[in-house]
Amino acid sequence: MHTEIEQATIAIVDRQLEAYNNQDIDAFAATYSDDVEIYQSQTLVFKGKDALIERYGKKFASLSYLHATSLKRIVHEHFLIDHELAESSTLPSKEVDNSIKVIAAYEVQDGLICKVTFMG
Repeated sequence: MHTEIEQATIAIVDRQLEAYNNQDIDAFAATYSDDVEIYQSQTLVFKGKDALIERYGKKFASLSYLHATSLKRIVHEHFLIDHELAESSTLPSKEVDNSIKVIAAYEVQDGLICKVTFMG
């Protein structure tokens, strides 16, 4: 059974995944704090919602298909770790031409994602 805090953490990450899968930059950005930090392993890749919108907006616009699925999930209070399968395509048929598995560790504060660390 999840606590109220854990249920809220799951809800915001699920909304983020849904917006990602719909390639909806506005709904996607709405799940993040203004000063969000995105890391690849221990390296800060970018900081701030404006940078997030710029990077992901370009990604959403350039792909005909984009879909992430949580394969396994661990949640503890404000932290959620997903083992995700991310699929994408530049093909007009939306046939998958690229897929990767990645670990995404989310930290949630005040109902928004404030930090994501990607590994893998």
